[in-house]
Amino acid sequence: MNFLAGFFILITFQVATAATLVTQTVGQVSDHVVTSREVQIAMAIEGVLFPSPKSPAKSLNETRPGNPDFRTAVTAVLLEAVVAIEAENFNVANISSEEVNAAVAQVEKMVAGRAYWNELEVSAQELKTFTTRKLMAKSFLKFKTSSMSGIITDQEAQDYYERNRVKFGSSSFDSFKDNIKTYLAQQQLEERIRSWFEVIKRKYRVRTFVAEP
Repeated sequence: MNFLAGFFILITFQVATAATLVTQTVGQVSDHVVTSREVQIAMAIEGVLFPSPKSPAKSLNETRPGNPDFRTAVTAVLLEAVVAIEAENFNVANISSEEVNAAVAQVEKMVAGRAYWNELEVSAQELKTFTTRKLMAKSFLKFKTSSMSGIITDQEAQDYYERNRVKFGSSSFDSFKDNIKTYLAQQQLEERIRSWFEVIKRKYRVRTFVAEP
């Protein structure tokens, strides 16, 4: 491990209300160092603004270091940060102040009085900054997803059908054609998005300092 990497893994401490919040550096995007606290804040905001169908109603997404899903959360926040930078550099996915204010108000209402949120000691400026970044990233990703969507031809669908005849049994190609085209289009889009992520991660020197579980 080189000196710079070792430096970024140093643990810093912040005193929060009644307990001590341990914050460590978990990643980097260009010159921006991402801490575990930032990941916790970003994921809490995510849970409020874009709740998962599996999340209980009105629950707060508590993503703590050491949890099994923490590394996944770090990866998500690093990608969010880099996508937002790319959006800003290309001057697309601009978010209005009204959208930001409405989102901030939604988060504030949800987290009011929550011990976990209070422990993070999130300032008004941090909440606005991280909320704006999330909205920009979501908007730009939607734009990129739309632009990367391709059209699967009947021949491509037919080729897939022929290669996987066992799956379809005696059913005809026509009865599965639309489903096959939808499936192949989704696969193609996911691969293009993954490739784009890799490109911008290299472009903005994204690094992760959290080991695989």
